[in-house]
Amino acid sequence: MFSPKQYRKELQTRVARQRAFHQRKEPGDLLVYVPWDRAYSLEGFLTDRLKREGVQKCLDEAYIPTMIGEYVALLRDSQKEVFRIRDDTVPSALVYWGIGSITAAMTALEPFHDGITSWLEPTLSWEQINQIRFDPDNKWIQFALHVNQALWNLWDEDYHVLPFLHRSPLDAANGIRGTELFTEMYTDPKQVHRLIDWCVDWQLALERFLDRNVKRPAPSGWGTAVWGAWLPDGGVFVNGDPVGLISREMALEFEQPYTARLFTNTGGGFFHNHSVGLYQADLVSSTPGTLVQFFVNDPKQPTGPQALLDIPALREKLLAGSLKAPIGIHGVPLDRLDELLDIARHGRFVLAVDADIKDPSREFSDVIQKVRAVSKLK
Repeated sequence: MFSPKQYRKELQTRVARQRAFHQRKEPGDLLVYVPWDRAYSLEGFLTDRLKREGVQKCLDEAYIPTMIGEYVALLRDSQKEVFRIRDDTVPSALVYWGIGSITAAMTALEPFHDGITSWLEPTLSWEQINQIRFDPDNKWIQFALHVNQALWNLWDEDYHVLPFLHRSPLDAANGIRGTELFTEMYTDPKQVHRLIDWCVDWQLALERFLDRNVKRPAPSGWGTAVWGAWLPDGGVFVNGDPVGLISREMALEFEQPYTARLFTNTGGGFFHNHSVGLYQADLVSSTPGTLVQFFVNDPKQPTGPQALLDIPALREKLLAGSLKAPIGIHGVPLDRLDELLDIARHGRFVLAVDADIKDPSREFSDVIQKVRAVSKLK
């Protein structure tokens, strides 16, 4: 059983390895998660509270420290599981409470809360869109501010905080305008460009607002983290779903330059992708400022591991892309791990192994050592 002091030491070891991973460019650097992101989810905690206790109570500035205190207790309890398996994952608290919360913070409209996520699809007219502005007094921005501060007030060098979970600029524009946006990329591209560009402005304004108004006791270089991945100071997350729903040409016009502007004006970016978007892997990794691209698997689509193992055209895209910015894939099958490592060693990957961790006696040291024996990053 780890003591709090040992937790902190182990966390420092993992962060040092991930920091080195970002600083290097050589093929053969591999990280391993068994599986990914075992820390207790702030997203799940907040979405449940907003449904059960209601928006008014949860957004009460006097109540937020109590609520977040309960969350941090659960997060610290989950660290037993985070550190029992001595892989590369780091615990983090993501200030996020469903996809609708992002659009609500941008538009001041009300999202729907169902206890698992939140949803908001305003499909605003262009006239309405032209009126929206970054508003620091928006109650959801204020909520993010107070949740951040409560997390830092309780911090004891034992977790990282992601200040806000962004949609990619194109995805944020889709959230505001609705699916009509994808038709208007052809029929009214000027308006679409203007909205996506505004989304970047809003995202940068929010990052500046939180940076200036949240008192962080962490030293310079502490960084942030998301889904087990450490990021440098100012690193941001984007939900990049639309990149897998459009052509390469449209992605180069409407997605990449705007995401690049966000990433290069912050500490760099973690790009969340779906396996339906595997065909864009090399494009996303070449986006300036990208720190890591992480795929989650979709039903009835090839998974990241399947692409590397069994689909030569996608394998080449993943390998080429990983040398520009490392790529994370999950669902790596244990029974094909040796075969996959023989391929992955030619690129730079985060490998989230498909493992059942319910057995508290199983520490997966054999799996972790197998990956590290192949990896050039020791």
